[in-house]
Amino acid sequence: MRKMRRKQIGVIIGLSVMVLGCLLAETGKRKIQKEKKGQVSEEKTVQKKTGAVKREKITDNTNVRVLLMTTGFASIFHEKVKITSSKPFTVTVDGRKKEYPAEGMASFQAKDKKYKGKKIVVRPSKGAKLKVLSVERKGIHPNYRHTLKVTWNKKGLLLTNKLPLEEYLYAVVPSELSTSSKMEALKAQAVCARSYACCQLKSVRYDDYQADLDDSASCQVYNNIPEDARSRQAVKETKGIVLADKKGNIVPAYYYSTSWGYSASGQDVWNTKSKIPYLPERLQITEKSRKKSGIKSLDLSSENKFQAFIHKTSFDTYDSDAVWYRWNMTISQKALSARVDSLLAECYAADPDLVLTQTKTGGYRSKPIKSLGLVKKIRVEKREKSGLITEVVLVGKKNVVKVCTQHNVRKVLGSPYETIYYNHGKLRAYMSLLPSAAFFVADASKDNEAAFQFIGGGFGHGAGMSQYGAITMAGLGKKYNEILEYYFTGANLKKLSEIPA
Repeated sequence: MRKMRRKQIGVIIGLSVMVLGCLLAETGKRKIQKEKKGQVSEEKTVQKKTGAVKREKITDNTNVRVLLMTTGFASIFHEKVKITSSKPFTVTVDGRKKEYPAEGMASFQAKDKKYKGKKIVVRPSKGAKLKVLSVERKGIHPNYRHTLKVTWNKKGLLLTNKLPLEEYLYAVVPSELSTSSKMEALKAQAVCARSYACCQLKSVRYDDYQADLDDSASCQVYNNIPEDARSRQAVKETKGIVLADKKGNIVPAYYYSTSWGYSASGQDVWNTKSKIPYLPERLQITEKSRKKSGIKSLDLSSENKFQAFIHKTSFDTYDSDAVWYRWNMTISQKALSARVDSLLAECYAADPDLVLTQTKTGGYRSKPIKSLGLVKKIRVEKREKSGLITEVVLVGKKNVVKVCTQHNVRKVLGSPYETIYYNHGKLRAYMSLLPSAAFFVADASKDNEAAFQFIGGGFGHGAGMSQYGAITMAGLGKKYNEILEYYFTGANLKKLSEIPA
């Protein structure tokens, strides 16, 4: 086991890069959610996405329409769009075609209203790709397969890439998981990404923009890292395979970076009324440790047991060596108090039933609050069996507020300016959310300055497949179907041809 871990150093580095990309994408997620008035956040789509439009049966060749965001995933609206190609390409505006030579450039400006109401489609030569010069991904201009569509909007230009589902996945897999990972882990990632994309194809989330999904962490990251031979292999060797429930419906196969040694249930993560059968909570103990210790499950709902688990786990889990397996962050009382009111207001605006103010009688009710005041105490009100916090109480000088759901807890206590320390390093970057909601709060006051320390583990919402866990399992010889069956209990692998329309 230890030898295998040493071999995973390269994978750990790759995951660190991937996670950093996700952190940067959080900025885009916040902005895009503000721009899409009334749209629910990523963390809540599982219980909110009930409407659907009539779609044709999804096949391997079904096209997806991907809304491309600006540099840094800052916005869906572009001030300008510049496109070129290594080979000749064409731009068609309302049926009128214009030829461009290799390395030529087609340029569009948002301020130019002549494009209003026009259908603008850019096509490369056969076998070539289109390069977007007005966008950067990790310091380079990204290349795209098939067509790009430019649409004028009063807020800016919309840029959409239309391409077949399977080819879209070529550039999702490397953007979500380092292709230095074991092939079986990459194949598991490909199936998850395909299943999630198929569910997005059936949703109404991006219909206002004539798209199916975007290219950021708000959906799943696309083409932040270019496709390569290994990402294409992972997609091709799982062609058309998705995860489906017992009724034969494709399930959104959620995944996240790293567990804290436990995966959370879908119900706890998304606050659904009923359990999600294929997303149960599960202790991530390795088979070897389970056989040696006899431990099959643990209940981490009590503070003492959770803290003991975070401080020292006496057995190996599939994520034990991950960089985000354990982390901590300290924030001053002054810094938290300065921004908590605006964050509470954002959460309240999204769903008033999830931000509750204490009444004079001691109960809680939903009502707008002007100010919490100086934050005097943070109390974990509800912790699930997995250790995930789903309710926290903030005791302020002016009000006492209960914040519900792991997403809101992570948002209200987020860390835009503080340094987060994790295994093997530290990070100071804009994060709209805490790494996870699996943490406890300690007093970090010193030199007469009050402060709180969050000590926890894992990165992401915690439901579905842990990407690092999948890498470890692949390193232990597990096949991709075994990995998926482990994380999505009760779900089955199906071909798209077997899924009803």
